[in-house]
Amino acid sequence: MFKVEWDIETGGVKLSSKVTKDTLGISPRPVWHEELDLLKLDNLGFTYPHTDAPILWAVNKQYWYRGRMIFEVKGANIYDSPTVVLASEVKPMALEPVDVNAMLERNADQMFLIESEAIEFIRDTYIAYAGVNRAHDMIKANSAVDYEALAAKLEKKTKQKMAVVKEDCDSFDIVPLETANQKGKRVLLSTKIDRFIASFSGGKDSQVVLDLVTRAIPPTAFEVIYSDTGYELPPSLDLYEEVKQYYGKRFPALRFTTTRNHESVLNYWDKIGTPSDTHRWCCSVMKTAPLYRSLKVEGNKQARVLAFEGVRAEESARRSNYNRIGKGVKHSFVINARPILNWNTTEIYLYLLFHSLPINPAYRVGKPRVGCILCPFGSPWDDMIVNKVYHDNLTPFLSRIEEIVAKRKIPNAGEYLRDRKWKLRSSGTNVGNPTFVKIKNSTNEFSAIITNPQKKIFDWLPVLGRVSANIKNGIGSGIIQFENQSFSFDVKKHSNTSIKFTIHDNNNIRLRYYIRRVLYKSAYCINCEACEIECPTGALSTYPEISIDNSKCIHCLKCLDYHQHGCIVADSLVTTMGNLESTSKISPYGTFGIQEAWVEEFLNNPESFWDDNSLGVKQVPSFKAWLKDAEIIDGKNNLTKLGKLLQSIMEDNDTLVWEVIHINLAYNNPLMKWLVQEITPSSILSRKELELLILDYFNEAFKPTTISYALQALLQVFKYSPIGTEFEILTPTDTKGNSYKRTTYNSLTPEAVAYSIYKYATAKETDMVRVSDFYKPEEKLGVYREFGVSKNDLSKKLRALSSDTNRVLTAELNMGLDHITLKPELTPLQVLEMLTK
Repeated sequence: MFKVEWDIETGGVKLSSKVTKDTLGISPRPVWHEELDLLKLDNLGFTYPHTDAPILWAVNKQYWYRGRMIFEVKGANIYDSPTVVLASEVKPMALEPVDVNAMLERNADQMFLIESEAIEFIRDTYIAYAGVNRAHDMIKANSAVDYEALAAKLEKKTKQKMAVVKEDCDSFDIVPLETANQKGKRVLLSTKIDRFIASFSGGKDSQVVLDLVTRAIPPTAFEVIYSDTGYELPPSLDLYEEVKQYYGKRFPALRFTTTRNHESVLNYWDKIGTPSDTHRWCCSVMKTAPLYRSLKVEGNKQARVLAFEGVRAEESARRSNYNRIGKGVKHSFVINARPILNWNTTEIYLYLLFHSLPINPAYRVGKPRVGCILCPFGSPWDDMIVNKVYHDNLTPFLSRIEEIVAKRKIPNAGEYLRDRKWKLRSSGTNVGNPTFVKIKNSTNEFSAIITNPQKKIFDWLPVLGRVSANIKNGIGSGIIQFENQSFSFDVKKHSNTSIKFTIHDNNNIRLRYYIRRVLYKSAYCINCEACEIECPTGALSTYPEISIDNSKCIHCLKCLDYHQHGCIVADSLVTTMGNLESTSKISPYGTFGIQEAWVEEFLNNPESFWDDNSLGVKQVPSFKAWLKDAEIIDGKNNLTKLGKLLQSIMEDNDTLVWEVIHINLAYNNPLMKWLVQEITPSSILSRKELELLILDYFNEAFKPTTISYALQALLQVFKYSPIGTEFEILTPTDTKGNSYKRTTYNSLTPEAVAYSIYKYATAKETDMVRVSDFYKPEEKLGVYREFGVSKNDLSKKLRALSSDTNRVLTAELNMGLDHITLKPELTPLQVLEMLTK
């Protein structure tokens, strides 16, 4: 909240409200003698006392003494100590500790201001939400009204911040927030809170928040929750006990609770795989789920919780965008209140020193942040400290990673661990889990084969709707009610280790989306508890076994929506999608589709286009990716033979050019391939259904945000090119783009028909096809999938081609025949060349 400057006289820092030439760009952290001992600074000739006071200050890896940078460290990792590099003209010296009392005295006014503001925030937040609890009892008529939701709707309409205020006679009104403040109105909130908590982690930020909360509200009004993840640093566990004793003496009524998952973290490593920067399952499974599961109220319902937490904006770019009060940020039943959101690191330490609070010893040995003993979001510096100071506690985890490295025969194992490459795991390919889900779609039927499922499908199926079935040993058939419709299904034994599930869904997109998630949960569920806390009614219990109370389940689907694949374990273990080539990427397209104007500009002057064009900087790499998929340019961005041919016919037959582009995209571009293979012609889909389909198709290989951007790029193709404007492969049915239709294009040129059929034959490695092949429900390739052309119109084009002077195929379409015989010596390009002479 304040700016930080060096205070050379005290050896400390001073806070200022102004930016001056002495203002530091990064708030420093204090450095104690334990960290200097770890760096072996005394071996370099430095002397310093072993005292409780800090001696230096650190800004990243630079160490400062009384306003002067005296050394920096480089090269630390889990096996190697850092190298200390002295600053220019710095020689070993005797270091004096910070005059803490003098430093605190000089910062007393500034600290008083931020402390008072934080305490007022905590008190006001508590009073507001505690008042809601009383209001819910008093205002019976309005108890079901979500006032905040009403205000949010008005905000969108009026473009100004709105507030709900209480009027006389137990009524309410919605007014601009500025008006409410001017008139001194109290904002009325709608969320009734069951439990107020201070979440304690053993870190400095949560410790400051806990102390502030004890100063702001009565100790009987909240409780302190500590989640023992099994990853905890030893000093964090010790500090928690010390904190319990410290506040227990001051506030005997203050309640402390420790929560744990029912299973050890290393057992989960074996079942789910090591945590990674892609699969951060450990926080949800080991910390969040046990915490909120312990707060359930009567009837197994999830408590509505207001959590005072130590999140700070300075910690990351993502957190810098947080609001001070967040409603339903990660969980719909939790409100996160962040009293110190805008405090910097220096202010946190000053608070701890000012109030003589115990400081986690891990900070004294140099840990910038105290969390888990081994974290995929940590740093090589963290690894170095933990391995040196808490080696025995790290050993079980490090040994497990070393075993994985040896088993996978990864070369340069030491470098692999030093560079923290273990954190890059993106799928379950090397975990060794035998479970697998193979899904097959057709027009009216959805089926899947599940190998080595962990649970019976009937354990999870009821979350979709009421099930009536004849079941024996997990095998059987029945009817499921889903969103007021009935669908028949059956579960059969497929092999000794697998079952086959089939549902006759008439291509119901929403049902398919959620059925997939049910299948993944059935396949991979290990009772980790993570999804249970999303259930708002208490219908779901996941431990010791899966149990769904049908009398309570409202089929809200929150247990399926909370995570990719509907299951955090499945998300960690699934292997790369079988229907995606391992080399397929969707990120190069950004949010840009191929546009008619760009192609025309390029083909008019391909030699100088890349040096001088009308495209934006971010549009150029996207355009290159589309042109490569269209086979117009090669890897060096030069025209291919096909590109040169299309350039020559562009002026006379631009329709054919775009037909060929679309055909090639259907084979080479993962986005267009998804569209033509997964969405049948004449389908009408809402924008939401499109999003569900593409997310479900790609989510085993890519992040949701990447998939969302890719859909935007694909929709641009239809908006800005003849693929959409002329062929109407996918067109919006309304002006707002809320709904789309895959239409049929029957005006296909004969040349494009021939090119498409030769493309198809090349992919199938054959020189004879049948017209009926293109129209089989299970067929994903070919001219019908690409354009939706009717069988009658296709037959007319084939007859014309068969009688053409430059005959490239023979079509036998009389007397019930539908054979198409091709010339094996011709390629699709040669066919196009012959027909466009």
